[in-house]
This record gives sequence, structure tokens and C-alpha cells, in this order.
Amino acid sequence: MKKFSRIISVFMVLVIMSSLFTFNSSAASIKKIEVVTVPTKTTFVKGTDWDYGHWTYPEGEGFGEFTPDEKNISFMHQGGYFSRYQDRGMLDMNGLVVKVTYSDGKTKNIAYKETKHSNGVVEQNIYFSPQGGEFKLGENIIEVYFLEAYDVYATYKINIVEDEPSVSKGDVNSDKKINSTDALMVLQHSVKLITLTSAQITVADMNSDNKINSLDALVILQKSVGM
Repeated sequence: MKKFSRIISVFMVLVIMSSLFTFNSSAASIKKIEVVTVPTKTTFVKGTDWDYGHWTYPEGEGFGEFTPDEKNISFMHQGGYFSRYQDRGMLDMNGLVVKVTYSDGKTKNIAYKETKHSNGVVEQNIYFSPQGGEFKLGENIIEVYFLEAYDVYATYKINIVEDEPSVSKGDVNSDKKINSTDALMVLQHSVKLITLTSAQITVADMNSDNKINSLDALVILQKSVGM
């Protein structure tokens, strides 16, 4: 089921964007993908990030419309080229970094990127599929892959919840753990490598000085080891 879902998604994208891709059979192929850094957002709340409903297939160059229902979970983040063609919203994967190993032995770290075109369409460089083919409440496993090798993928976990979870000070990624990952996110935000959400900034500001910097990261590290 999950592989079929990826095949359908990839087929749709290839049909839509066939004129934009040139395939080179002699190029090194992707053999392995590993998640280096999970996306900044891994917990998604009903009403803010998603709702029950589905996106209609768009006509012409427009975007599909959202139609409420009682079953399907659709995300509100509309990045990604083919999000306008699928019946689920687009998952926010900003902050994701994967390590790709090629058939010639070379490796490369690739960060998730969205490119907005003049017509409003946003093109993505890494694609996703929920394991099992459907999103559900609670923990979900997300498979990430590239169009040229949809059968090679890496995974990470997200949480889909109906109510805003209570978050402890320092738990920047809302995984109910306070550790070096949270400190790293603070440092990355402080040098503008990533952008934390307003909710994340609130729990990241350890000394309540309305600034996010290395001092906050240090306090988070100290808290992680019980200091």
C-alpha cells in the first residue's frame, strides 16, 4: 500500500513536470538515504496545522479547494509543486536534511527546499509519503524520497494531535525530551539557518529576555544533564 502510494504520487509529478526533467542513464543512482536532521516541525495541531477534509483537483492553473469531511486529515501548509494535485494537504518538511549515498560511493547532504514560481506554485526537491498511505491521529511514520529513486527512502516520525500539547521549557521540537537536538535548533535559529515558530521561540527563550541565542542553547544543554 505504501509503495503504491509513492508510485502514484511520483507518476503524477512526472506527468506534470516531464518537460522540466532530463534523465541521464549514465549518472550515478541513489542507493541509500538517511535522515540527518528532522524537520523543525514534528507535532501538528488540528485547526492550526491541519483539519479533517480533502483538497479538490484544481482546474487549469489554479489551486484545489478544501472541502471538509469527517475522515481525511489534510495539512494546511501548501508548499510543494504537486500538493495542488493531490487530495491531501502538504506536509511541512522545512528544516529536513538527508544524507544521500550514490552508486559511485559518493555522499551528499541535501536540505529540503521549496522554490516559489511566479504563478504561485511551489516546487519541492524532496517528496514524502505517509507509511501506510494515510495520515492518522497520533504517531505517523513519514517516508522521504527523491523522484528519480522513489523506492529508496528514509523515515522520521511526526505526531498529529487534535489539541495543543503541553510543552516543557527547552523542549523546542516537542518530542517530550530536552537534549542536544533542542539546543542545536536554538543555535541554528540564532544564526538564521532555520526559523523557529512562535510557539518554539516561547519554549526556547530559557532566560525570558525575548532573545534566542547561544545562552539559551547552553541552558538547554545544562537542563538536559540535570544541571
